[in-house]
Amino acid sequence: MAIEEQEDKRISVFDRIIGFMPKFYVIGTILIFVYTLVAMGDLAFESWKNPEEAAIPVHPQNPPASAGFQHTLITLIIEPIVTSEFYQIIFNTLFLYLVWILLFLLAPIAFYRLKHFKFFNIEIEIEKQDAAVYEVFSVSSSKMKFAAHLTSEEYQLEISGIIADSKEFKAPLMYTLDSAVDFYSDQLDLNFTYEIYTLNQFKKAKLPKSIKAMLDKSIQTGDPCISNKSNSDSEYYKNFLLHYFENIDGKFVTVLNSYQTEFDTFDKSLIKILHNVVYDYYLQYQYIYDATDSKDK
Repeated sequence: MAIEEQEDKRISVFDRIIGFMPKFYVIGTILIFVYTLVAMGDLAFESWKNPEEAAIPVHPQNPPASAGFQHTLITLIIEPIVTSEFYQIIFNTLFLYLVWILLFLLAPIAFYRLKHFKFFNIEIEIEKQDAAVYEVFSVSSSKMKFAAHLTSEEYQLEISGIIADSKEFKAPLMYTLDSAVDFYSDQLDLNFTYEIYTLNQFKKAKLPKSIKAMLDKSIQTGDPCISNKSNSDSEYYKNFLLHYFENIDGKFVTVLNSYQTEFDTFDKSLIKILHNVVYDYYLQYQYIYDATDSKDK
């Protein structure tokens, strides 16, 4: 008894409506065709009852030739069909049935998680939209988790060894960007490459003018800039993310590029966090190194 009560509770109002919809569709379809049969039967009865009226053509009386009236395809073919009660019944039936079909194609969207349905050349895919939203959320969450990993004590110990061996900012930055490349490839199935330029190197680099134009905006805002190719662009065009960063070692421009991966706001945030975190670790090591060196002297 308890199991049956639980099963009854699980059946929602929407589930009951969905279960009744096929029956409702069949009943409506039957009523439409019953209407057609009744209307045709009534028309046949009226024709049998008054055969003289049925034999009279339904064309309107032709105006005199002096009025400039000319018979056309409309008056000869279309008009008899439109004014015929028989064809009006047929057209009414087709219209009602078409509306009925469309109603039961569109109504389930509110209740079902449909993959897709197709009516003539109209195809609507619902589940793909939900899947796309979920994919964006999942990818964005993973990117933020990677950003959180960069601030962990474990990664701080890991990067400190790179800073100690190189004693310059560019080395730990490249190491962290390599980690980001591996993470994107392994966890997100996204690929990109990168280049780190000094400001002078960037100005001399062979890059599209539109990408070099983003430098001023990145300098003014302090944020990375994105340039994704449009659908009309060639597949050989690249997507770019540019970030300008200035520190005690100089002025740097980091440029990410990819043929397939489109960069978004989360990528901008991640790259900015990455640069700031690496630089904080770098400054901490420099401070500790300078303090230790002063004590030794």
